[in-house]
Amino acid sequence: MKLHSVHFLSAGLIALPLLASMALAQTGTGTVSGTVRDPNRAVVPGADITITNSDTNVSRKTVSSDLGVYYFGALPLGPYTLTVELTGFKKWLGKFELQVGQDAVVNPVLQVGDIQTTVEVSGAAPPIPTETTDVSDVKDYQRIRQLPLDGRAISSLFNLTPGVEGGGNARVNGLKVGSLEITIDGVSVVDRFGGGIARVQPGLDTIQEFRIETVGSDARYSRPATVTLATRSGTNQLHGTLFETHRNNGGGLLARRREDPADNIPPHLVRNEFGASAGGPLYLGPLYNGHDKTFWFGSYEGLRQRQQAFTIYTTTPTDAMWNGDLSNMVDTDGNKWTVYDPLTTAAGGKREAFPGNVIPSSRISPFAKLLKTLTAPPTNDTNPHLDLISRSFIPTRRTRTTSLSKGITISLPRTGCRCDGRAARVTTRSKEGFTGPRSTPRQALEPRARTPRSTTFQSTTPVRCPPRC
Repeated sequence: MKLHSVHFLSAGLIALPLLASMALAQTGTGTVSGTVRDPNRAVVPGADITITNSDTNVSRKTVSSDLGVYYFGALPLGPYTLTVELTGFKKWLGKFELQVGQDAVVNPVLQVGDIQTTVEVSGAAPPIPTETTDVSDVKDYQRIRQLPLDGRAISSLFNLTPGVEGGGNARVNGLKVGSLEITIDGVSVVDRFGGGIARVQPGLDTIQEFRIETVGSDARYSRPATVTLATRSGTNQLHGTLFETHRNNGGGLLARRREDPADNIPPHLVRNEFGASAGGPLYLGPLYNGHDKTFWFGSYEGLRQRQQAFTIYTTTPTDAMWNGDLSNMVDTDGNKWTVYDPLTTAAGGKREAFPGNVIPSSRISPFAKLLKTLTAPPTNDTNPHLDLISRSFIPTRRTRTTSLSKGITISLPRTGCRCDGRAARVTTRSKEGFTGPRSTPRQALEPRARTPRSTTFQSTTPVRCPPRC
């Protein structure tokens, strides 16, 4: 029994690192690997290799193996500098940009000479990978920030990838909705009910890059196609953004469509989207200086919208009907309806009709009177039971809707020693709606509907570097 216990424990210790490696492959981090060679294309073992993130100055080190091979895993996206040093050879230095989920291959070729001499190579990582068969597309932060969006939903940019359509409920290469896996920093954000992206989407300014694999996603992913979102990180430099988008179609600022009449007055719409984001090193004065070690990033987005729109009713009762006079109620064949008094039910179940189908004013309930104040009046006296032309009964008075939405994202992307990687992200978003008639400002701001606040919390497992780091 003891022998079996030892075997079980050994298997568990071996399996845990493998599972951790598989999980890290889905977090949006990348890898850098390659083979160090000399001018004669022979492999170079024992070379000291250092990779440094140019934004955070966080570095990791390793040594090329007996076959000249090296590997760096779980690297956050961003600009990197790779240096290779070995006595008898010139120092090799290469710069490149690591994209989200990219497996970059850099093969340094060392030149014989003084180690104090540096050979610098730009664009060391080839732009077209040859190690995998997947078909993918990456959208970087500049495209995310500059492309126009209505609603600031990151899923609206998914359609820019060939073969993808549907945005938040995307379909890839004809596959049904739900065949697309969507992760942010390794955590799935798929709506388990609808199959698209979760209703609580991350703020647009919090996304650094996203990668869409439309063909050839390997076994580490659970679905045929994959979207990998990577959040932004603070760097050694304090940086931030402010934005305000204002839309107002009043004062003749809205272009008239061709089918609209010349005297058409569009519904009033005022929309303000605003927000801010900032990130940098964590600095607590004399207590702690996170330069080169700990970074933070936060973002806030808000929406304020006031608009007027036609009510949804295709027909509306006449003033006589609101006052209880239902004598003109007929069906489509012209047969009159009979309105019975519910308080006159006899023992046999029979009721007496209201005389002339007119309900006395004393019998009209307070709820019906309140409903009348919330319903737009008719535009004519036509019997709604005889003329069902919608345009005749759409009221000219409009309602006003005010939407308030806000989202907050706070992240601590990389904390710990220079070789640790740890991330935590909290996103909260809520939306409130206010609807009322245009008659008084107080009624316009009266709350009618409110959706509950939605909050998500994500944390990824720390990555420990070798002791020589």
